[in-house]
Amino acid sequence: MDIKKILCGLTAALMLTGCSDSFLDTDNLTSKDSSNFPKTVSDAYEIVTGIYRPMMGDSDTPYNNPLFVAELMSDERFGAAGKDDPPCQAVASFSKDNDNQYQGFWSRMYQGIYRCNFLFDSEAGIDWTGQEEARNNILGQGYFMRAFYFFDLVKFFERVPMPLTAEPANLPQSEPDEAYGQIASDLLKAMNLLPNTKHEGMNGVGTDGHATKWAAEALLARVYLFYSGYYGKDTITLPNDEGTVTKADVIKYLEDCINNSGHRLADNFGELWPYSAAGDYWLNKEQGWSWLGDNTGWQGWEGQTQGFRENPEFVFVGKHAYGQQMYGRNLTALFFGIRYQSAAYNPNAEENDDFWGGTYPFGQGWGGGTITPDIWNTWDDNDIRKRASILNVDDPSEVLPDGSHLVYHDNGFHQVEDTHMFNKKYIAINVHTDVSKYEGGNRDYQNSITDGVPLWWYCVPDILTKTDNDFMSCIFMDDIWIRFADVLLMHSELTGTADGMNKVRARVNLDPVGYSLDNLIAERRHELAFEGLRFFDLKRWGKLDLLDAHRTNVPAYCDGELRIVNVRYRPETKGWLPIPDQEIIKSNGVLTQNAGWASNEGNFSGQY
Repeated sequence: MDIKKILCGLTAALMLTGCSDSFLDTDNLTSKDSSNFPKTVSDAYEIVTGIYRPMMGDSDTPYNNPLFVAELMSDERFGAAGKDDPPCQAVASFSKDNDNQYQGFWSRMYQGIYRCNFLFDSEAGIDWTGQEEARNNILGQGYFMRAFYFFDLVKFFERVPMPLTAEPANLPQSEPDEAYGQIASDLLKAMNLLPNTKHEGMNGVGTDGHATKWAAEALLARVYLFYSGYYGKDTITLPNDEGTVTKADVIKYLEDCINNSGHRLADNFGELWPYSAAGDYWLNKEQGWSWLGDNTGWQGWEGQTQGFRENPEFVFVGKHAYGQQMYGRNLTALFFGIRYQSAAYNPNAEENDDFWGGTYPFGQGWGGGTITPDIWNTWDDNDIRKRASILNVDDPSEVLPDGSHLVYHDNGFHQVEDTHMFNKKYIAINVHTDVSKYEGGNRDYQNSITDGVPLWWYCVPDILTKTDNDFMSCIFMDDIWIRFADVLLMHSELTGTADGMNKVRARVNLDPVGYSLDNLIAERRHELAFEGLRFFDLKRWGKLDLLDAHRTNVPAYCDGELRIVNVRYRPETKGWLPIPDQEIIKSNGVLTQNAGWASNEGNFSGQY
């Protein structure tokens, strides 16, 4: 099943409504509702597809997307973007633009949970005859995804309701012990139900957007590390007298993933990220990198490796869909792109400058999530991951294919908090190719194609026949939720051994080191930079003081003026987000607001 192609084509069956009495008691023969759906295994697979849809996030509002929010809350990002993007700057400063800023985030997580619960509630009515293997796979994916959505909620909001059926109920907030017990229970069920299919070649295990047993084992380790680290408890108690999960259990599951999943580190770090699709980019030429792809149709940059390539490292990814471009796009990657470099929107650009050429292969976006300087300044230049992860537009190494230094213009449409540094992992990417292939396409009139075409135009040529094929609507890179590198690093942390950590270091030709928490912290910072994990690592290690240390007294350009930027953490929030006010109102007071987020607290006033 190609989940990337069908996510945006979900049937109306997933917008389920109950039946109501009518003056005619007849069977529903024309549409799907809870009276006739789901009945078959095929119906159940439709529900599973719908379960994954909320994970794609919001195509219009970036702060409804967990990856985006997690990154802006970390010490390595500013909110940035433009003067007209105060909600994004509010995320970074632990403030709120309005009392319901995270309503979309909250609702999407519960939408996913509802769909999981609907699947479980409907199980008895599905004809599984001769389909026991499919049943286990379908239910296993449901349990994994319910745990995934619940974990997103508790790590951002802490105490949240935990509905386990699709029946409406005004539930109180669960305490952490109960919540983490339920999450662990769901993941154990997923492990027992999902097949032992190994990642092998191009079989899609880990890369096709579906949950696997191996992903469940890895996610349980991530859940355990956060729970034990933040709450100081070394055992998770499961619900309904199901037992406990200990550190030894988690290590055992991780070792099963390491030894039996078929996953391994990719040979080259840079080939994990879409910019390695541009074969004429200096770093790819220097290192010999060529993108491993994401199974959408990447066949190698012209003159380089042709055909699909195995990506053994991705354990679980979130897919973004093409076909209805804008509604399936990766908005986080768009937001982190470079802001307005053309003369139409940038007073410092030359008349013939276009959006794409000067910073090739990195494309246009909204200029958000600029990188704070500490990570660049303290990262060893001998670690290739530094320049493989950060675009520093002032770095002499950053040259265009003709050997000239890239061209970057300050003050793209009122850019603020511009440190001249952007991440390379989640960002719009362009590639050079035969221009004649793209003549006549429906492009933004400002966008020259002489300096590259969006990567997914190249991967999916039929996008050119669509009406919404502009640069903003054509970013479909995966969200990489779990990598095998993280599996190895979590194993090192839990066992207090350096084996996994040194395997990660060896890939980038770094010498082995002995195990210490400091070494582990540094390795996670560099290997997993800008992947949505840093803030939660700091939180479980008790190091949120680094937020102010790395985001205050920083020189950055704001609306064309060099200023000293200070983005401060509000410790009274303890790092939790506010529950949307309308959810508290709807609950008639059953839900209570998190500390530091009363209606008169944390209101973002802006500084630009």
